[in-house]
Amino acid sequence: MKNTIILSVTLLTFTLSSYAQSETNTIENQFNTLTSQSNNWQNYKVVEKNKLQHLQQSVKDSISSLQTTIQQNKKALIEQKTSIDSLSSQLQILQKDLASAVEQENNLDFIGISTHKSTFKIVVWSIILILLLILGILFTQFKKSFTDTKDARKKQIEAESELEEYKKLALEREQKIRRQLQDEINKNKRS
Repeated sequence: MKNTIILSVTLLTFTLSSYAQSETNTIENQFNTLTSQSNNWQNYKVVEKNKLQHLQQSVKDSISSLQTTIQQNKKALIEQKTSIDSLSSQLQILQKDLASAVEQENNLDFIGISTHKSTFKIVVWSIILILLLILGILFTQFKKSFTDTKDARKKQIEAESELEEYKKLALEREQKIRRQLQDEINKNKRS
């Protein structure tokens, strides 16, 4: 019974350390070789002590190698976790910086007031349209004033020419009346 337990334990340890050995000399192969080379005695296998010790040493080496590998993997895992945490914090910082950069790019300082670009564009285009509308109104008023001035000048010229004509007629009438008066005076003096 004791031999069965020892054999079971050795088989178990051999299976665990089989991962650490090379494929040609795995622990499983060593167990198979040990069982095939051992003698039979009343349904029990009799194993030579030195072969069993050699197998035990191989199992210990395999277990120690696996434990070393496990420790290295744990250290690597901790390092990777630390690296991931560091990269995550850097990513969060970069995302915040990116968000603030995008926000800053989308905002403009206009007269000391921070405004969004689209709002700024709407304000600027509204001002431009209002100025164009005012310019259009002023242009039409100027054109109307210009035509009114032109018409007033024509009327002034016509009025001046009528005045000149009236003066001529009045002067001619006055001269005619004076001649008549002079003629009457001369006639009265002769008579």
